[in-house]
Amino acid sequence: MVLKEYWPRCLQELIEFQQIANAEQPEFEKVVSDVKSAADDFFLVSLSEYGCERWEKILGLSVEPGDTLQDRRDRILIKYLDQLPYTYRTLLKYLATVSEDFTVTLNENAYDLYIRIRLEGYTQRDALAATLGQMIPANLVLRLRTDIPQDDQPAKTAACSAMATMNRHKYTPAT
Repeated sequence: MVLKEYWPRCLQELIEFQQIANAEQPEFEKVVSDVKSAADDFFLVSLSEYGCERWEKILGLSVEPGDTLQDRRDRILIKYLDQLPYTYRTLLKYLATVSEDFTVTLNENAYDLYIRIRLEGYTQRDALAATLGQMIPANLVLRLRTDIPQDDQPAKTAACSAMATMNRHKYTPAT
């Protein structure tokens, strides 16, 4: 988009206005870009860098070194979905928003809550553990198992050594 195309034809031909348009063109392009990307900041799953900074400030979250934009979005989403009251059904709905693959086993008699959930990364696991630590009543023991898929690359070379030790014990019963 060129700024001077929005002006009347009589102004577009004047040299002074052409210079003004050339000077203001970078700011105009930045504004157009900001307006086009503003819609992404309305949704937590598509936040921009600027949107993540605002939500982290609002929710009181800190940025860990090495976090990607997706890690930050996941942390914001997990914190945002943290809501009262904490009932068993609320816990199930909350876990369903975090991941589709999870199981929950509650043993009321032993005060034990076991959760197995599939997550995307370690930062998501840490944020979920912190939220569950606040969500779960203090008298329950939380056992959390996270399945995080990893890409296993086969080794290009392998050096192996092996050692086996066998101990044989003979037992003779005393008569």
